[in-house]
Amino acid sequence: MDVEYLQFGCQVLLGGVFAVSAGSKLYSRAAFANFTAATAGLTGASAERARQLAVAAVAAEIAIVLALIVPALIRWGFAIGVGLLAVFSAAIVRSLRRGQRAACRCFGASNSPLNTHHVVRNAVLAAFGALGIAAELSSGTSSLDFGLASVVGFAALIGVALTARLDDLIALFRPTTVSS
Repeated sequence: MDVEYLQFGCQVLLGGVFAVSAGSKLYSRAAFANFTAATAGLTGASAERARQLAVAAVAAEIAIVLALIVPALIRWGFAIGVGLLAVFSAAIVRSLRRGQRAACRCFGASNSPLNTHHVVRNAVLAAFGALGIAAELSSGTSSLDFGLASVVGFAALIGVALTARLDDLIALFRPTTVSS
């Protein structure tokens, strides 16, 4: 497979993940208010500062999506995406070390508490971002075959869905206890 298909797959994956993430936070006032409250809980910031951080996070996610669409900005889109994932991961690790189990509002309505699997998820996504940068640096002019690009894009969209629903998938396979 040519590196341009790898780059395209990484673009669809990261762009899709950040699009779903931003959309899930903006689809209603309540969703954004919940994200802002989760940001306050995660960072310990005041309500106003948490709102500013929430706006900045969503704006960065939208900027990443747009940059991954514009050919001249793809490299920057990957780089900003990797950086934002690192910031999110650092905030999660900091929260976990303090013993806080704030709700993960990464994709909107989930009430799942933050956990190490969120850090692993972000690390995997950052690895795809780094892979996208490497592929973008080594590819020449784009000459994607529509059929193969469709297959790669579809596979990446499955990755987006799995990422967005990761908490549900983990809960589905988590052992439960039966109480009498």
